[in-house]
Amino acid sequence: MKSRFVIRFVAGPLHDKSFELGEGDQRILGKGDTAQVRLDEDALVSRSHARLSLEKGSLWIEDLGSRNGTFINGKKIEKKTLLRPGDKVTLGQLSCFQCSPWNALEPSRFASVVLTRVTNVAARMKRRPKASIWPQFLMLQFIVCVVVAAAWWGGKQLRLGAAKSPVAESSREVSDQRVMENPVQTPLRTAVPTPDVPRNFIWDEIVTISRRFGDTPPSAMDSQFQKSVESWIERFTKGDAHKRMFERKEKYWSTIQGALSGEGLPVELGYLVWIESEFNLAALSPVGALGLWQFMPGTARDFGLQVDSARKLDERTDPEKSSRAAAQYLSMLLKQFGTDRYLLAVASYNAGQNKIRRKAIAAQIRRAPKPDFWALRDQLPQETVDYVPKFLAAVIINRNPERW
Repeated sequence: MKSRFVIRFVAGPLHDKSFELGEGDQRILGKGDTAQVRLDEDALVSRSHARLSLEKGSLWIEDLGSRNGTFINGKKIEKKTLLRPGDKVTLGQLSCFQCSPWNALEPSRFASVVLTRVTNVAARMKRRPKASIWPQFLMLQFIVCVVVAAAWWGGKQLRLGAAKSPVAESSREVSDQRVMENPVQTPLRTAVPTPDVPRNFIWDEIVTISRRFGDTPPSAMDSQFQKSVESWIERFTKGDAHKRMFERKEKYWSTIQGALSGEGLPVELGYLVWIESEFNLAALSPVGALGLWQFMPGTARDFGLQVDSARKLDERTDPEKSSRAAAQYLSMLLKQFGTDRYLLAVASYNAGQNKIRRKAIAAQIRRAPKPDFWALRDQLPQETVDYVPKFLAAVIINRNPERW
């Protein structure tokens, strides 16, 4: 049987959509006319971004000189690269997909196969003379019966194998023994308490924003994180303080948007200014951070801003230049940590990239499943842990100004 793979998007504008790739097939992903898989709603996807191809049973991906690159499990590829089942491929701002071998015995796949065969045979029957219809019809019935019987037999063997497994047998013996020892006290069914999963407006917004960034949402059981976001929303909106912030925002927001869009970043990252300086150009922290984005002198110089006290020149107070430098800094953080780790990049804006990077490397050495914000949260300073819900609170307020 020829190899076949299923490509399923797990994030981005094509979330939960999939397509199949057969032996010798190839697909170009992008926004141009030559792209077979269109990602028009992803701002950072190039016209011809990447090519997927299935050759001799192996699935390959090749970046076609895209502006922002193609990443496999957070690492940028430079040449044609082999994809393995479960690999996470990220391209553009939000788009992310995984691949898996095609399985004809899955119910949806099975139905698709039968429907395709029936459609093809029906089309051929329609084109042929009436004298040849009956042999084709009988052959179709035979094929359907054989496929259905094979699927039924395979499923039965799997169920029988599971029922006869040593684990199942030992579990049944233990259960029977308990019933014999306590025939009266053993209940027929034990009630399992259902956890209280928060389902409200704030929770839905947290999940929506995380997915918009292509990041992993918090666990549904993490009610403490949701309470932290709600607490910051209450602080920001107390006494209508947020409305005064909206007025300050109007003065600089178009400049901030332009700088972030120029680096292909989501404009929501501009709300870092809300929690850094409250849109106050002259804001000065006790440790010497200055301006809308609260740059320290050394970081400001690293990203092209002039800071010279002797000449009384400090471009950290220039809204346009400092916003461009901040966009470059955030872009660099995302390249370091991976495009699906926006919240980790936000945390590192507060704590410093080197500190977070050391934590992430240590997590990889310990073989953490994914060194993202949620995996590293317990190892970060409390100020940094509070910084992420604070940022999300600012985004939620600005996404829904009519609610407060």
